[in-house]
Amino acid sequence: MIANFFKKTKPINSIFIGVLFLVYYILFLIFINTTPFSFMELLKKVAFLPLFLTLFFLIRFINRKNHLSGMNSYVLLFLAILFGIFPETMNVGNVFISHIALLLGFRRLYSIKSNKSVKEKIFDFGFWVGIASLFYMWSSIFFLLIFVALIELKKNQTRNFLIPIVGFITPLFLVFTYYFMTNGTEVFFDKLIFEYNIDYLSHSIIYSTSILLILAIIAIIYISIKINTLAHELKAVWIQIVIHVLLGIVAFLFAPVKDNSSLLFLFFPLSIILANYVELIPETFRKEFIVIGLLLISFGHFFL
Repeated sequence: MIANFFKKTKPINSIFIGVLFLVYYILFLIFINTTPFSFMELLKKVAFLPLFLTLFFLIRFINRKNHLSGMNSYVLLFLAILFGIFPETMNVGNVFISHIALLLGFRRLYSIKSNKSVKEKIFDFGFWVGIASLFYMWSSIFFLLIFVALIELKKNQTRNFLIPIVGFITPLFLVFTYYFMTNGTEVFFDKLIFEYNIDYLSHSIIYSTSILLILAIIAIIYISIKINTLAHELKAVWIQIVIHVLLGIVAFLFAPVKDNSSLLFLFFPLSIILANYVELIPETFRKEFIVIGLLLISFGHFFL
């Protein structure tokens, strides 16, 4: 069945996931995209596809490099499905670019546990979060993850707490210098404003987000109970993953524009959590129910 098909990492699995995402993207362009159709607009949307490929590659790299799940295709499968459930996240804008920058930072964050080049990784994480913040200020809350990692991995020397702060400030200082030299400091300071909007209950996003939230809570509880049975290295960074989700929820709840785009910040940790949850479930029926159920929700979002 479908869940068993993705238990391995074969080229056919990647092709299937790629086709699945492409179907979602086409449906997004037909049913969700509000930009008037034109040939140039179509070319622009097609030109965005390499950015999505980069996003998938980065998440696959972070997962494989740090052994956050087993050797299967579940992470990328759930990542594609999440795009289908929340197609608004396929709008390429500041949130999307910010998320790419964050993934480059997470690539360093989740590898700190290897004890190799720790200080460089800490600095790089702060640097990439600083860049992400220039595109979307709410992404700066993920800076807190470095302190969680340092405490969880027992690398909480004072110097290690200061290094990421220097990394975070560096791109901000460079950009400020540019705007200062061009008499545009007002533009720079506008980028640092935390705009927010808590009027999310009036939007038609509660159904799918509620289902996903309930599933995520069940998965987190189940994995927390079974964490010691995992053969890979997720248990070394499990607290980071959970707090990563909580920070993503905060970014979504306070997002100034309630168009679901900020849910993109949840896709990486949720894909890891759902993949491990399905791995740990012993009953094939339950695995199939979760995968098929999420697939139905993702396609139903476009047609219902």
